[in-house]
Amino acid sequence: MTHLMTAQATSELSEWIDRLHHFDQQLTLTVNGSESVFWDNIAICVTNTFAWTLVIAMLLVVFFRNNDHRGALLILLSIGLMIFVADRLCSGLVKPLVARWRPTQDPEIMYMVDVLNGYRGGRFGFFSGHACNTMCMAVFLSRLFRFRPVTITLILWSLTTTFTRIYLGVHYLGDITVGFIMGIIIGLLFYYIYNKVSLRLHTPRRMSSEYTTTGYQKRDMYSLLAVIFFNYAAVVIFAMILGIR
Repeated sequence: MTHLMTAQATSELSEWIDRLHHFDQQLTLTVNGSESVFWDNIAICVTNTFAWTLVIAMLLVVFFRNNDHRGALLILLSIGLMIFVADRLCSGLVKPLVARWRPTQDPEIMYMVDVLNGYRGGRFGFFSGHACNTMCMAVFLSRLFRFRPVTITLILWSLTTTFTRIYLGVHYLGDITVGFIMGIIIGLLFYYIYNKVSLRLHTPRRMSSEYTTTGYQKRDMYSLLAVIFFNYAAVVIFAMILGIR
């Protein structure tokens, strides 16, 4: 009797997973690609890490302007280790272990996916490294700065850059969703570790109406926001230029 109940539960679970996978496939095919060269170029630009070099440079300025060298280096070390752990967990462990095809590699739909510039990504896509890395960065920096406009902007940055992965057909929504969840967990964990170490090192924090609760100049927060939005505008302009060509 127990064996039959277990077999039935396994069958129902398998059927539920198949339905969920089918939904993921249909959603991806709906979102993937378009007839617009402009939006194609936007997706290609936004998904490229090098497109955000200006924002990365501004973050370095913020770190070193608002911390002593020891504190700034601790932040960089924490972020570096965080991204390394997130990447190894995703690409080194979970992707080969779960072995879920990317849409562009999935034998069932790969020839239905709109592929841009021949880009198909690696074989497996669960879970999304882009989603995990961008979200853990957004969460870590949000906790670090504690400035609501920056927090909202960073979360939106993670969502928009990761959406391009579905648009390009290299990830399912399920890959993205789990990547976000893992990114939140990893970001919170590494901020907790960073904060504990920072307190032990007695890193100074300035407190006034001109600073956030964690000691960052609000004018630097507004400068960071300006750079992020400028970077978005530059991506749009670049996509328009590529479209004209």
